[in-house]
Amino acid sequence: MKRFFPGYLELLFLVMSIAYNADARSKSPLMDDEGGRTKNKAAECVFGKQVRELGSQWVPDLGVPIGVLYCMKCECVPFRKKRRIVARVQCRSIKKECPVPSCEEPVLLPGRCCKICPGDNYNPDVIQDVVPQNTVEEEERSSKHFAALLSGRSSLILKNDDMQLMPNDQNKNNVVATGRFTFQKKNLYYSFYISDKAARPRSLQFVDGEGTILEEHTLSGVGGLVNSLYQNATRKVCGVWRRLPRDYRRLLKEERMFAVLVWGVKDQAEFTLSGQIMKYVALGTELFSSLLEPAPGSNSLMMSGAGGTAIVSASTTVSPSIHIAVVFNGIFLPDEILDVPVTINLSLDEKKQVILEEKIRVQKPARELNVIEVSSPVSPADLRLLTRGRLVLSVSSVSKPQVLRLSGNVITKATCELFQTTLNSAPNDRAVNLPGSSGLAWLFLNNEGSLVYSVQVEDLIEEQKPIFITLVDVTTKRKMELEDLTPDFVDGWANGTVDKLSPRVLEPLYSGNLAVNVASQSENNLLRGRLVARLVADARDAPAPMLLKRVDKTLPPSAVGISWITVDNYCHMHYDITLSGMGLTDKKYQLSLDLLPMIAPGAPVITHILDEFNGNQVEGSPTETLPKEELVRLDAGVVFINIKEKTTKTTLLSATLRELQVPATCLSHITDNNVPTLSLDSDVAENGACFHERKFYQEGDQWTTSDPCTMCYCQNGNAKCDTSACPEIVCPTSFKIKVPGECCPICSNSTTSQESNTSAPRGCTFGGMFYTAGSRFHPFLIPNGFDLCTECHCDSTLLEVKCTRQSNEKKCCKHCVDTSKAMIDSENGTYVSDLSTTHVVVSKDAQSIVSYKTPQQVLSEGGCKNPSNPNKPYENGQKYHPWIASLGEYKCVTCKCKNGSQSCERQRCTRAICHKMFKPRHNGMQSTTNEFCCSQQQCKHFRRHHRARNS
Repeated sequence: MKRFFPGYLELLFLVMSIAYNADARSKSPLMDDEGGRTKNKAAECVFGKQVRELGSQWVPDLGVPIGVLYCMKCECVPFRKKRRIVARVQCRSIKKECPVPSCEEPVLLPGRCCKICPGDNYNPDVIQDVVPQNTVEEEERSSKHFAALLSGRSSLILKNDDMQLMPNDQNKNNVVATGRFTFQKKNLYYSFYISDKAARPRSLQFVDGEGTILEEHTLSGVGGLVNSLYQNATRKVCGVWRRLPRDYRRLLKEERMFAVLVWGVKDQAEFTLSGQIMKYVALGTELFSSLLEPAPGSNSLMMSGAGGTAIVSASTTVSPSIHIAVVFNGIFLPDEILDVPVTINLSLDEKKQVILEEKIRVQKPARELNVIEVSSPVSPADLRLLTRGRLVLSVSSVSKPQVLRLSGNVITKATCELFQTTLNSAPNDRAVNLPGSSGLAWLFLNNEGSLVYSVQVEDLIEEQKPIFITLVDVTTKRKMELEDLTPDFVDGWANGTVDKLSPRVLEPLYSGNLAVNVASQSENNLLRGRLVARLVADARDAPAPMLLKRVDKTLPPSAVGISWITVDNYCHMHYDITLSGMGLTDKKYQLSLDLLPMIAPGAPVITHILDEFNGNQVEGSPTETLPKEELVRLDAGVVFINIKEKTTKTTLLSATLRELQVPATCLSHITDNNVPTLSLDSDVAENGACFHERKFYQEGDQWTTSDPCTMCYCQNGNAKCDTSACPEIVCPTSFKIKVPGECCPICSNSTTSQESNTSAPRGCTFGGMFYTAGSRFHPFLIPNGFDLCTECHCDSTLLEVKCTRQSNEKKCCKHCVDTSKAMIDSENGTYVSDLSTTHVVVSKDAQSIVSYKTPQQVLSEGGCKNPSNPNKPYENGQKYHPWIASLGEYKCVTCKCKNGSQSCERQRCTRAICHKMFKPRHNGMQSTTNEFCCSQQQCKHFRRHHRARNS
């Protein structure tokens, strides 16, 4: 007999769950490699809902009912799959690794696996996997900015998935690219400028020195298209590698990582560009960039694969100056190996005006990377030309300047970044902004050097208008107005572009000293916010942010927030929230979404809690794919972003989510329900709401439409309605009146008219509906609608509903086979009224009212109470169907009264019943599932099993 070691079953269960969860990171039910999906092949492990980086270790927590397995250790280990490094979870038992205690009575402490001696500090079973926060912060300070020149002269040797060498002569147009990389909070943000003669690359690979792919990001779909307002306006390629593993951070810091841009379709690259990711001191003050390519007139053969990039910074102080660091290759002759001079030139090319020209010697020219630097004073006029993108930078050989020459325009900084701020009043000055006006501003520089801005101001009162919006330099105490944005302010928004940007704007913008000021005629600082640089990727690559406005009026008027939310092509949501003016920063907040199909009474709400956080900022990129229904509502419904206090659940700030574009690959087919965003399965809408006449109703609801003669009920997400004809009434025409809100006329006299004018309306309640005294009507019974063979009337004296049924049903019924049976198919022929009315009985054998024992007699003989009508208890031994106010007699449940207690049983859904439900549909007839108690969801299992067996 095979024996299992302790914990074997837990290990088996754990390995099975790991195989599922770890594999889920690389698979998606909506995969479409050529559909523009941003497919990030991340080398990381997903264990449950937690993401683990390579090399990490942890004690697995399997949740209820298993809990934490303290004698198991899991690791996220790398392994090679062709030329890629992928991640895998490995778990093992550490119980056998426990050392033998040296004492006679060792103890097992809570949360531990190994027994230890009392007072022993040796902890062999404690897994230390937490990277100290100060270590990560030190990494950011020491190694934050990186750059790469990607050209055809890279030393990196690339291989394809079959481990065959990739040819490096495919770059016929001599395309060049330059990249900027910023390491922030364990994430590596990347930005690229690429030659105009090349389309957007298909993918980006991060590789090591041996060409092994560490991470791969898909950058565009077929044709090089990307759905990004910022990237299209700036011609940049932007993104982020999230959760950089510890070992890869070491590669980056030691400059042993390469970036590779790939063009072409999947598994068939047209050509690649690669470059080593390096640290450069000048990156910390970079204001402008330049991509250097072989200049017009140069020798294309000798310059094959050549390129360069420039890192440009400037100072606008009393003595303006400029500093240029150039990284380049390809302008040296084969015999130039030591102390070779090169010429660096900055000029206004259109007027042949030279701004700067110097000769610099390169001590030992390299084929791949060479770096030269130059600084020079310049005039304010030169700085204006530089800011507006009109200067050309060139680097050339001294021996053959026309043949070996690189050149390119000095343009906006290559880093993908925008600048944002909230606009609010001072937190301690409530008198300035009593109505709680607020706003936001965000702006960026396009590839032409123009400043594109958007400013939103909300909740202004007439006393505050007109307002004046300006850009202000707050570097010193003397606030200097630099640009006036007021002329573009219309309907709460100021959207525009500053084409001729001044250098005085650029320097405070990048240094964090540029503010947006909103003033009124009475207040110089009604609203203000200082612009902060934020890297563009994921959430901040959305078309526009949303303003989170104050909902809880107990907050100060300064409370405001700015939110970015987007859904990527992997159907994951990314969010970035910044709050301001909230007061205490140690509060705990909850970020959630309320998703509605539309604004309408009774609309069903899906609440999705995204995060819980402290402080004034939170961002996240969950690894879970959003449910289909949430994706559809995000795309076509109404979504509210809410900031709530965690403990009290009070909504503090809220915004309506607009302009969110859900990728087409994430959206399911459109249902044939009358509300496309309500249900994603046209066959089954379990517990779905119904939409009718601009209002939502829950499953089982019954209501009267705008036409009082038409009633509806909600079943399986569909509103089913029926219109009634009025029973005949016998009285002179002059006495026939129609009460507003009711379908059928009644016979009235002066007495009832007088009563209606002097007192509350008299009448009966039946099936949840009110009927005026003396009215006659046909009862509405789910699921068949109005029963035209039964006529009820509200007795004007007793205010009781009494019903009789016609003897010849063929003259009145709509579906004679089913309707009459549905109306009186309980064992005693009972048709039940509401709690407020006297119970009335219709006999199966006679068409008259019959009487029974008193309620006290029935109960004394072992009967059971009737919750729907205390005046009509159930007799001992009687079988009956319970009454549900909104449904009537519920035939799907049968109850039996025995000796004063009742037991109920629901009809079971068998294969035979489900087959009978769907048989008419298979025969091309209309389905009659209303006659059955089984829902389509309950029968779905049998149908799926039947299809699988047939296949």
